[in-house]
Amino acid sequence: MINGLYSGAAAMQTLAKQQELISSNLMHANSSGHRRVQPAIKQRFEETSPNTTLDLGPEVEALTSDFTPGRITPTERPLDISIAGDGFFVYENGGQPYLTRNGRLFRDPVSNALVNEEGVPIRGENGPITIDRDVSDREITISSDGTVSAGDREVGRIQAVAYENNGTLIPVGALGFTPGPNSVESDAPVKITQFGHELSNVQPVSELIALIVNTRQHEAVEKATRTLSDSLKEYIRS
Repeated sequence: MINGLYSGAAAMQTLAKQQELISSNLMHANSSGHRRVQPAIKQRFEETSPNTTLDLGPEVEALTSDFTPGRITPTERPLDISIAGDGFFVYENGGQPYLTRNGRLFRDPVSNALVNEEGVPIRGENGPITIDRDVSDREITISSDGTVSAGDREVGRIQAVAYENNGTLIPVGALGFTPGPNSVESDAPVKITQFGHELSNVQPVSELIALIVNTRQHEAVEKATRTLSDSLKEYIRS
């Protein structure tokens, strides 16, 4: 009976973590480049004797990112870009590569460099990509290989990379990743498209259904655990 209480408590803790992840996914449903996070759950057991196995309940073993491409939102902004297929844009993050699918670019008013919403510059193959102030956004073109042109003049080439196994990447915040110790870059070319940016790959309807199911499961486990607790109280009193 005590083991049942322990298993129930572990199950409620696991369901609470799932609830937190689902809520986070929903919160970032319209965030450019966000990848859906999902838990890997395992059932724990303890061998106390050759003939007895205690069920210790479930736990979240690890968190994994879903790298399925998200929804592409067409825009009329020349500085909105997206990746067709696999790959990531590379931003400069204190000397470390910051990988993300977020392709919403802006022009820094001081340095004239192409940056993201937080002012972090996107990497060019030869350093930051700067565009003169007298060049309007309408004159900027970005080709499929990432070459940025201002009018008739090439000003740089956006760095974008793909990896052999995206599962080796380490999450950084809600929108990005950094290469892990086992990350290996792929030789596959990364195709970039202009006039559109990629939203999260979260499917709001699916997440809402998962939220309802998770809530019902938590209520059921809580009710069962409370029943066990009441039975244990009656047993002790008797």
